[in-house]
Amino acid sequence: MEQHRKLHSGMKTYGCELCGKRFLDSLRLRMHLLAHSAGAKAFVCDQCGAQFSKEDALETHRQTHTGTDMAVFCLLCGKRFQAQSALQQHMEVHAGVRSYICSECNRTFPSHTALKRHLRSHTGEKPFECKLCHQRSRDYSAMIKHLRTHNGASPYQCTICTEYCPSLSSMQKHMKGHKPEEIPPDWRIEKTYLYLCYV
Repeated sequence: MEQHRKLHSGMKTYGCELCGKRFLDSLRLRMHLLAHSAGAKAFVCDQCGAQFSKEDALETHRQTHTGTDMAVFCLLCGKRFQAQSALQQHMEVHAGVRSYICSECNRTFPSHTALKRHLRSHTGEKPFECKLCHQRSRDYSAMIKHLRTHNGASPYQCTICTEYCPSLSSMQKHMKGHKPEEIPPDWRIEKTYLYLCYV
């Protein structure tokens, strides 16, 4: 997300073009803009985006954001958070930006696969192992980069003629060039992988 916040302390730098009200960040501005299309619910909490039809109801609600028992929860799905900053990042999910959140550092990701890959940076897990030297990597792309250090080896190697192939489909096409009697009865495509994966 692009940041336009100025360095002057206390200055609200995100302005609503419809009413002129300014906000500390773009998420609060976006939540505020919902009020202009919400009709009767024109009073919006600048802390969590909750909408109210009366100003006194908004003021009562704001009390939930003060003191040691601050209620930090998402009004859209009910999920609770320990910090306001975590709630704000979570709201990006409902804004359709990124829907997968790391429980360790609250970073967001566009897919479950990307999140799983990121989680390995916290756990130190390296599930990909090079068959040539046994070095391990966190993900497939890192393993392919590593394999190129072995004289430019591609990730697949024919077990019959030892030719390298850059993709699984090219390996499958390559195998069709071998006579059936050349292929061992226990042969499997997985045997051509120059790496092992433990996930």
